[in-house]
Amino acid sequence: MHLIWLEDFIELARTRSFSRAAENRFVTHPAFGRRIKALEQWVGAELVVRTHPVSLTAAGQLFLDAATHSTDVLYAARAQLQDGSGPAEKTLRVATGRTLARTFFPDWYENINQRFGPFPVSVSTGGAQEVILRLGAGDADLLVIYSSPTTRLLIDPMRYESLTLAREILLPVVAADARGRPRFKLAPANAATPTPWLGFSQSLTLRGVLAKHLAGLPKKVSLRMVYEADSYESIHEMARRGVGVAWLPQRLVQEDVNERRLLVIGEPEMRVNFDISLYRVRGNDDALVNAIWDGVASDAIDRS
Repeated sequence: MHLIWLEDFIELARTRSFSRAAENRFVTHPAFGRRIKALEQWVGAELVVRTHPVSLTAAGQLFLDAATHSTDVLYAARAQLQDGSGPAEKTLRVATGRTLARTFFPDWYENINQRFGPFPVSVSTGGAQEVILRLGAGDADLLVIYSSPTTRLLIDPMRYESLTLAREILLPVVAADARGRPRFKLAPANAATPTPWLGFSQSLTLRGVLAKHLAGLPKKVSLRMVYEADSYESIHEMARRGVGVAWLPQRLVQEDVNERRLLVIGEPEMRVNFDISLYRVRGNDDALVNAIWDGVASDAIDRS
């Protein structure tokens, strides 16, 4: 039995979704499913009911308590042993969004690891409010997040300082039909039939960015919400299936655009520019955090 199986099971119990848990654990959906199956075989009982959402069996509820207690005890023991054997190596704690953890963070981490490392890193993901709270509570050293009116409202510039790490673009994309043409076009404001639209739920940072941009367009478009989700990946998948038009980060859809599974539609003004930002609490005195911050600041796009 492997410790990661227990961590997988705890995450599955928390999210109630194989796909979301696999994403959070940075493994493929099939690999994650095999690990849960291996844990069930080791336990000798079925732990989950594979419904939507996933639920726990009676054995699963019982085992969840044991798994949570066991991992807590093991990590506490490891921390004590590390403390007793001299200074432990600094682990950089980074909070970020789930999509950024997949599309942006790996390349950025590789770059800073080569420049300032090697050093271990612990990444935690979640919604905008969740990861901002982690930074404020001292549970993260750095925050990598999409910059938006929402994040600027939630993050007090008197307490936090920021750097702009990269530019990003929301692209309006649709699936290609059998002839390789866009399945939908953006309907003008006076159109009788609006364009089916895959929208962001309120918890997503980029909802406000997109809404502000669409409201400011000189030529409005007519959209009809047919699907809404709190996951860019979920919206991405529905766009690939041809359900409607979606505005999605370029880094997330670039491969599909290159392969023409998704087509960028509309005039250039339909595209939305925004930033990927790095935050930390002002006055942080951690040597590794300061070294990374000062190094990144030298080539950052903007700082505040």
